[in-house]
Amino acid sequence: MNLFSLILGVGGSIALLRIAQHTSAEKRFRWLLAAVFSMAGAVIGARLGFVAAYHDYFSTHPQEVYLITSGGLSWPGALSGALLFAMLSLFVFRLPLVKGFDLLSRMLLPMAVAVWLGGWQAGIGFGQLLPAGTWWGMMLRDESGLTALRVPVQPVAVVSLLLILGLIEWLIRGAKKDGLKAAVSFFVLSLHSLLFSFMRYDSVQSLYGFRLDTLAAIFFCVVASLFLIIILFKKKTILSTNAPQSE
Repeated sequence: MNLFSLILGVGGSIALLRIAQHTSAEKRFRWLLAAVFSMAGAVIGARLGFVAAYHDYFSTHPQEVYLITSGGLSWPGALSGALLFAMLSLFVFRLPLVKGFDLLSRMLLPMAVAVWLGGWQAGIGFGQLLPAGTWWGMMLRDESGLTALRVPVQPVAVVSLLLILGLIEWLIRGAKKDGLKAAVSFFVLSLHSLLFSFMRYDSVQSLYGFRLDTLAAIFFCVVASLFLIIILFKKKTILSTNAPQSE
């Protein structure tokens, strides 16, 4: 079995367990179905995003578009696909949309960590080469299989995700406003992806001098910011509306 797939499978299993732990027994099956559909959307989006980024190659090799097991996934495509399929599945299974995003956002941490761990194992998202003897460097492989002393981008990404996103989840665990947990988690993950896109040294398609993953992370940061602003504005509106009634 491919180790990258195994790591993603473990991450997905943990994500589903987190959903099951925070749902009632009568609705648990529907929530788990929504979570599974969201993960399926992530896989489909990841492949479509990669194919779109390398459309010149796949236009002459269309038979390889469906060969996901041969490699070639895009995290911006995965996130886009997960969001789209999450929205559709919440509608199909008649689950609350905003509260649904709050619950499904619990999948972000284990899945994001699994992606970085898988990338670490597969030599994806590696850092810049370092001079011999650099004490803080790590011996890491690149996508060609060459192991060398590099900036430990993947290990730092894994640890920082666990610490930062895990801390954020703990701090907002008691948030009463629907959508706030999803908005904050989405923004933190997008910002984390943006910061680490500048540290990556692997070959990625570029546009206007910027890596595509950097541009995608900027886009997600903007979308998450708008979502967060809307949620906070609605919170203020509700508070101001309820204030006179409480007096």
